[in-house]
Amino acid sequence: MILPTKHLTLSRSMLYVGAVIIEETDRASTVTALWDRCRRRPEVGTFDRFVLGLDLLFMLGIVTYEEGMLRRKS
Repeated sequence: MILPTKHLTLSRSMLYVGAVIIEETDRASTVTALWDRCRRRPEVGTFDRFVLGLDLLFMLGIVTYEEGMLRRKS
């Protein structure tokens, strides 16, 4: 689920996973480097959740992927 509900806490929602990824995207990096930083966070948990969080950020236009590097839009 993207948004938290009565049965899904904020920390388990994709919105929160996206927020964690944004926190870790303080500089341009590869997907692998970003995954290495995010995998330690219990909110992200698995690579599947990480990818879904990244997808959400791409759809919202918050991050870009250019020349092999992920960047947060300013």
